[in-house]
Amino acid sequence: MTRARPLLLARAAFVVLTVAFAWWGFRGRWDEIGDAIATTGPGELLLAVAVALAGLLLTAVLWRHLLSRLGSSVPQRDAAAIFFVGQLGKYIPGSVWSFAAQAQLGRRHRVPARSSVAASSVFLLLHTFSGVTLGSALAAAGVLDTDLPRWLWALAAVAGVAALLPPIVRPLGSRIAGRPLVEEAGNGRHETYTARDLAVAVALMLGTWTAYGAALVVLLPSTVDPAAVVGAFALSHAAGVLLVFAPAGLGAREGVLIALLGPAVGTAPAAAAALLARVVHTVADFLAAAAAAATSRATEPARADEKHARSASC
Repeated sequence: MTRARPLLLARAAFVVLTVAFAWWGFRGRWDEIGDAIATTGPGELLLAVAVALAGLLLTAVLWRHLLSRLGSSVPQRDAAAIFFVGQLGKYIPGSVWSFAAQAQLGRRHRVPARSSVAASSVFLLLHTFSGVTLGSALAAAGVLDTDLPRWLWALAAVAGVAALLPPIVRPLGSRIAGRPLVEEAGNGRHETYTARDLAVAVALMLGTWTAYGAALVVLLPSTVDPAAVVGAFALSHAAGVLLVFAPAGLGAREGVLIALLGPAVGTAPAAAAALLARVVHTVADFLAAAAAAATSRATEPARADEKHARSASC
């Protein structure tokens, strides 16, 4: 009981802080948000949330896959609860809250803290560099209208591809996680991120970026090139991740989006869409976390009953 109470208080504080900082991100902009919704339409906003949720689900699948490669296999609904609720930590300034929350939540499902931290580390690298690679490749191909020369974007795309390769991800992930991304198995060393894992990650992240881009397309004028929107969002999201002290990349993501989409649709429409995109993803994040947490909690009593039945039969 004495240990449970501090944990309960810590979880309550985590929820309060995430909601408070998420709300703080929109301070002084509610009139702008209202005007943008009135222009775009509430139906389009709801559709964008639904499409963004589809992309979020793919990220949860990837995180669970990485976790299983580290020897911790949990049901998808429980993995989703750990991942989505923990991800709300990104709304708190700093770069460690999501990691810490996922480690704590993972313990409830017998996931070692080091495994959840390692999975989250690799996920962060894949998420960021896949966005850099996709966005840079589209810019190099001329899909995105930017002031930078195409050869520079091509170099960025090549660097992004290199950063996704196992020989790079394993040591980088190990450095972030504070432990080697190699497990000891019965037949020797077991590498946790292989070429097969890279293929799975690329497929899932491509689907994720496509969904995120589609959600943004809904919020923009119909004349915009969908491929350009996907590339712009991927780059802006990566920029937001790299700005570790900004809650969920606040400011950086919107700035990059406006810079990349402004020439195509105009600065004002790009700014309105960037603001609504933050609203959409914030709503999607909290909906996913709430639904996953509720589903996971609903399964726990059944597990407790099963354990009780086993102990009674022994």
